[in-house]
Order: sequence, then structure tokens, then C-alpha cells
Amino acid sequence: MSADSTTHRLIESHHSQNNRRQIAGDLLWVVVVTLSTYLVAGYFDLAERYIDWTALGELYQFDEIIFVLLAGCAALIWFSIRRIRELRLSLNYNLEMQAKLQNSNDNIRRLLRDNQALIKHMIEVRESERQHLARELHDVFGQHLAAMDANLTVALNLSQEEKVRPILTSVIDSTNHLRSITRHKLRQLKPPNLDSLGLSGAVHELLYDWRKEANDIAVDSHINLKDSEIENEVGMTLYRALQEGLTNIKRHAEDATEVRVEITQFRENAQHQLQLLLDDNGRGFPDDYAEKGLGLVAVRERAESLGGVFNLSLREPIGTRLQLKLPYQPII
Repeated sequence: MSADSTTHRLIESHHSQNNRRQIAGDLLWVVVVTLSTYLVAGYFDLAERYIDWTALGELYQFDEIIFVLLAGCAALIWFSIRRIRELRLSLNYNLEMQAKLQNSNDNIRRLLRDNQALIKHMIEVRESERQHLARELHDVFGQHLAAMDANLTVALNLSQEEKVRPILTSVIDSTNHLRSITRHKLRQLKPPNLDSLGLSGAVHELLYDWRKEANDIAVDSHINLKDSEIENEVGMTLYRALQEGLTNIKRHAEDATEVRVEITQFRENAQHQLQLLLDDNGRGFPDDYAEKGLGLVAVRERAESLGGVFNLSLREPIGTRLQLKLPYQPII
């Protein structure tokens, strides 16, 4: 039984006890009023006085009023009984609907927990696949391209054929280009070692590499972190969000000349929060871009699996803002 169900049952029990006390009080009040009326009527001889008074109005049948009042009281009792039955049926229906809603809420919470666990598992699988692909690129492509470059350089130095030398030079250039692409993909795929670099060091390294690739965009960064407090999963989620955001700026933020990165820690509602703000002054994005971009969808899933909030919005007067807020428990 969940804590919410137990609390709900305790509240219902408390209400039931209050209702029983109220009913007992109302019945006591009815008895007191009835006995008081009897005593007052007996003391003042109200029945005899009523008969004498109604005898004066025999012409208008005042003496029949008592039967009218009795009929009216009986009708009111009948009316009250019907309303009580309707209220009881309505109350039972409401209690039944409340129980169904409570059951639905329990199922939704369970599905949400299962969904978060599934997302975390998918993230772990994705990171594992990235590491595997990074090892393949390093061990296979990297080594073979290095060997090709070395052999081609030796062949170029030994070749006496003038017609062959331009071909070898072209192949060497292509090999160097492939090695450059492989190194770039390795930096994207291989996660940083947050234990040795810390989140601050990994972010600075990411920004340094990105500045070299997008040297026409000025970067203003404000990073104020206590790396020792942040667990690896939270730090990796922020790192991947920043990595995806910078990649999108380079690909889609046409005419962007400035990028601002701000990473802060603070407390909000007695909860530690880690926040990333990434702004650019490009042309913005389509309304449905946040739902269609697979990289951003992955970032949103990672954030929500940790109980965080991810938001992508237009920045005034121009540009885009990526905001990521993650709750965390400081590592002691």
C-alpha cells in the first residue's frame, strides 16, 4: 500500500468520526428542543389557548391549520428523505470516482517511475554504445590511418616518379583529413572523465575545442561550480546538453556572432539546483524544432529522468536560449 493511499484512508477515517460526532450532536439537539417544547406547552397550556383562539375564527376554518401544518411537515420530511437519498447516491458515486482516480494516479506514478527507469537504462546503453564506437574509431580507424599516413610519407620520400608524387600527396592529404574527422568524432563520442577533470574542466575543454571550430563566434562563459558536490550522472547530463546546444548553434544558428554560457549552482525551495543557460544571437528556430531535433529530445529525456527541467525558447530581441535545470544531492 502506498503512502498516499494510507494518508487517504486516515483522512476518510477522520472525516467519518467527525460525521458521527455531528450526527450525535444534532440528535441531542432535536431531543432537547422537543422536550423543551413539551415543558413550555404544558406550563402555559398552549393547547387550550390554541383551541380558544381558533374558535374565534371558525368562520375562516382557523382550527384546521394544525392539519395543514402536519401535512406540510410530512411533505418536508418526505422531501428531506428524497434529498438525503440523492445526496447518498451522489456521495457514493463521488467516493467511487475518487477511488478510481486514486487508482489511476497510482498507476500513473508507477508508469512514470518505470518510464524514468527505462530512460535511464536507454541513456546508459547509449553511453555504452558511444564508448564502444569511440574505441573502434581509436583502435581501428585511428591506428590504420596513422599507419597509412606513415607508409604514404615513406613512399613519397622514396618515390622518384614525378607522376606518382602528386597522387601520393593527394592520398596523404585525404588521410590527414580523415584523421582530423576521426579525432573530432572521438571528442564528441567519448565522454570526459569527470572524476579527473571535474565538470568545470570538462566544460572548459569542450568550449576550447568548440572555439577552434567556430572561431567566428565570440564565447562569453561564466562557470561557477563546486565539482566535488556534483555526481557523475548529473554532470554528464549537463555536459551532453551543452555539447548538443553548441553543435546546434554551429549547424543552425545562422548569423550568430555571440554565444554566452552560464553554469551555476543554487538552492531553490530547499533543493540544490544545477543550471545551464546557453544563449546565442542567431536567427532562432522553428516552433517545432525542440520536438523534432533528436539530440534535443535525448537531452530532454535525460533531464526529465533526473527530475529536471529542459526548455528551449526564443531569446529577446533575437537568438535562442537553452535552459537546463537539474536537482541534485551534494556529494558529502
